[in-house]
Amino acid sequence: MKDYYQILRISRQAGSPEIKRAYRQLAVLFHPDKNSSNEALRLFQEINEAHEVLSDPLKRATYDAMITGAFSSAGEAPSQPWHRDPAYRRKQQGYQAPKQGPSETLLMMLHMLRFLRTASWVGVIWCGVLVIDYWLPYRVSKEHVLPEGNKVRSWQFRHQPDVLVTEKGHHFPIPYGAVDFFPVGSEVEVVSSKMLNLLVRVEAQDDRYAIESLASIYQNLMIVPIILFLVSLAGLVVRQGIEFRFNILVAICILFGFNLIFLLFSIL
Repeated sequence: MKDYYQILRISRQAGSPEIKRAYRQLAVLFHPDKNSSNEALRLFQEINEAHEVLSDPLKRATYDAMITGAFSSAGEAPSQPWHRDPAYRRKQQGYQAPKQGPSETLLMMLHMLRFLRTASWVGVIWCGVLVIDYWLPYRVSKEHVLPEGNKVRSWQFRHQPDVLVTEKGHHFPIPYGAVDFFPVGSEVEVVSSKMLNLLVRVEAQDDRYAIESLASIYQNLMIVPIILFLVSLAGLVVRQGIEFRFNILVAICILFGFNLIFLLFSIL
């Protein structure tokens, strides 16, 4: 027999206002217009069934009598038949029937799914901004290469001959074979995006050599916004599966966080 009190997540002493309030809260979460998954539809039907019985005094009294009728007149549960296996007896004594109705985890997921569509649109719009920023005409600033003695220390706390440092404090990794293209005092062109001023590439004087393998969101880290766009698009398209859509929401939040971190490293 279904436990209607457990389905509505209320006590057996709950009054009519509490029953109505619990029903409304759960019905909003599991309504087919809000969640089109088969699991949500099944839970919505159980919630309606429980409310129909518990909201009617006569039906509720009959239902309570049916539940209490499973116990003896003394109010005690019938004793389990003796079994000679001690392990089986311990299992009988400690056995608890599985709870009915939505779990706390499922309710938490449903609450968070209210933000899935918003998060998906934020991810798509953010990727659209990056695309527009990338395709707009670039801004170009001219800087000069510092001599070896004036180079700042890298994050590894040692001088690196393959790190190009300019008088504006910018430093870029270059291959050993390309060092000759950037002599001390030579002019380099630092190309960045128009709106967000994100690093795109670094070009040697007279366009003889260009550094494009950079830790920038428009170079080596471009895969992150691409994945964010695909996951955000899935969040707008997928309608089935509460857990799957919740995982999409978590993935969007994590990827967006990485995008913000890489954005800070890419700003000149």
